[in-house]
Amino acid sequence: MGEKPMTYKTIDEAVANLNSMIGMIPERYGAGVDKADWLTPASSDQAEANWGAAVRDAATKKKRQLAIKALSNEDWKKPAKEKGMARIGEGVRLGLDKYRANFGEIYSKVLADVQKLPPKTVDFRTNVQNRLLKTVESWKKHSGNL
Repeated sequence: MGEKPMTYKTIDEAVANLNSMIGMIPERYGAGVDKADWLTPASSDQAEANWGAAVRDAATKKKRQLAIKALSNEDWKKPAKEKGMARIGEGVRLGLDKYRANFGEIYSKVLADVQKLPPKTVDFRTNVQNRLLKTVESWKKHSGNL
């Protein structure tokens, strides 16, 4: 007796099946996220070693550069505009509380430092030295980058 040949879905059938599941995907995705432990494996020594090896390999083979050269500016611009323009405003709106929490304390400290700067002069070099550099140093210091 011969074995019955395997049958496969067409791409149109696969797309139709996926399309019929779209309504369930967000809830299932959320349930999966709730059960996931991303932090433990991602912060492991092995994960760090794997990441380092992959980065070194990619840099040695110039994978990033080769992938970029395989695209045109239009290949990047079209989806960036189509997807990005529709999402960016809502993404910023949803991030405002985090922005306030993370940036607000730094900003208030920099403003306090700026209030202590010497007055502006007509000499740009003096202003750069006494005001601009001190303002940049304040940003760096209060953001933990100095």
